[in-house]
Amino acid sequence: MSAQEAGPSVLARLVLVLLGLSFLGAAWVWGHRSEPWAGPLVHRARQTVGR
Repeated sequence: MSAQEAGPSVLARLVLVLLGLSFLGAAWVWGHRSEPWAGPLVHRARQTVGR
């Protein structure tokens, strides 16, 4: 099996895993946005996006 057929590199896999974890973390915080510790995080994220 050549390197072309091996699939994504280790760095690409690491980036995909980190993106997935950050997405899951953001979704988890969004689900807890009514709690006192999560409110400021959601507010800052909304300001960054412009909503």
